Order: sequence, then structure tokens, then C-alpha cells
Amino acid sequence: METIIYLVRHGETEANVTETLQGQRDVPLNENGLSQARLIGERLRKKHFDVIRSSDLSRARITAEAIAGERQITFDPFLREWDLGEWVGLKWSQIAEKYPGEAAAFKKGSMDSPVPGGESRREFYSRAERVLKELVVSFPGKEVLCVSHGGLLRAMLNVAAKGQLSISIRTDNTCFCCLKYLHNSESWQMVFWNDTSHLEGQKLSNGW
Repeated sequence: METIIYLVRHGETEANVTETLQGQRDVPLNENGLSQARLIGERLRKKHFDVIRSSDLSRARITAEAIAGERQITFDPFLREWDLGEWVGLKWSQIAEKYPGEAAAFKKGSMDSPVPGGESRREFYSRAERVLKELVVSFPGKEVLCVSHGGLLRAMLNVAAKGQLSISIRTDNTCFCCLKYLHNSESWQMVFWNDTSHLEGQKLSNGW
């Protein structure tokens, strides 16, 4: 038996454009992001999904609604972006200046480097693993769509790959990814990732 998990990142926000960390702050889509949501919606509107889940933050919610049409969406706070605590609203250059030790450890990929007021990478990856486990247990043999955020998509892909991927694997705005869980072998396969063919050659953001 196979469970298929499709992942979509939300459309662009101004924070993505300016490379400002937004974390769990509820930042709206910008005009280009709304256009991207419409395009991924057109691409996936007729595709079958047994279940559609989305982060409850508006940038993901609006993207999910563009895809779902009249189909039901379950909004799940566990699909929110990384809780980046005191770093929200800052650029990486500002973080490196204000939090040099923590920023250096974070950039190196340390699992236990603290994010002041937020989730460590270990805590965040544990949340991603919990989401994946819950999906395959709750919806065995189904096709599930999750609309979420770049950081969480990276974490879910890395959990499925048992940490073999780069921590900065690209997850551009409204990218389309697919994971397959094989229940007999209790293993994951990455079918495809960061598919943005619906965006027709736009300049894309991989920011936080």
C-alpha cells in the first residue's frame, strides 16, 4: 500500500522579496503571490486529492483555497512555518550582527542551535516528522495535499530522506512536491520536488 503526500508552498510575500524572516507572523501574499496562487490553483484544481490540509496562516490559506475550489480544507497550525522567535522581521545580516553565535550554528545546520524565543532545528524537524507520521497513519492509501511554508517543506523532505538532503534544498513559492510512503517497507520515496513549471519562467524566491 502507498500513501502519497503532495506538498505546495504558499505564494510570494513582500518578506520573501526583501529576504526578511517571517516565521509564524501572518504576512499576506503580495500581488505576485496572488497571481502565483491563481496559477497553481489552475494547475491543480482538477487533480484528485482525498484530503487537503493547510497551514492556518493567510499566505498558505489563500494559496490552498485557490487550489481547492469547492473542496474542503482542514486548517492545521502544525503546518505553520518554523517559529523563528526573536528573528522574525529581521534579515540574515541583522541576525548575524545581533546573534552571532546562534546565527553561525544555525547556518551550519546544528540540530540543537537555539533560536531565541522559537524552535530549535531539532524541535522543528520533530514537528515535521510528527506531521508526516500522522498523515500516513490517518490516511493510509490516500492522496493528501498539504499547503505549507518553505521551511516546513524543507524539513518534511529532509525527514523523509533521513537527513540526506541539503538543509537549504530549494522550495520556491508555490512549488509542487511529492512524497510516497510505502507501508510494506515503512520507507519514503521522493517522487519530485520544487516543480514550478506553472510559473512560466518567473524569477522565484527561496527565502524564509
